[in-house]
Amino acid sequence: MRNLGNLAEKIAKKFLTKKGYKIIKTNYWIKRYGEIDIIALKDNIYYFFEVKSGKKNNIVDPSFHYNRNKQERLEKIILHYVNRNRIDEYKRCLITIMFGEKIKIKIFENV
Repeated sequence: MRNLGNLAEKIAKKFLTKKGYKIIKTNYWIKRYGEIDIIALKDNIYYFFEVKSGKKNNIVDPSFHYNRNKQERLEKIILHYVNRNRIDEYKRCLITIMFGEKIKIKIFENV
């Protein structure tokens, strides 16, 4: 499943770049809390993206795995990065990628 996750992150970076985001950092890691998949910048706002993926035949939507525990850990990572880099404006976002006959990508902001 990790290979699917790696592929999803590559697709997400390409998708975001096409949408006008500048990729600042990927796989930003804080030992105690884990990592955030993509940090991007657009219109002077920083976006912190978690990427979740699944296959078309999965019963559960990838967004299901973006639970309260994951959100709280990500917020700690984001606050660490924001405070360290003196960032004023940011958004916490989720990208879901469903693999099937066609790849379906959704972005959820402020989640």
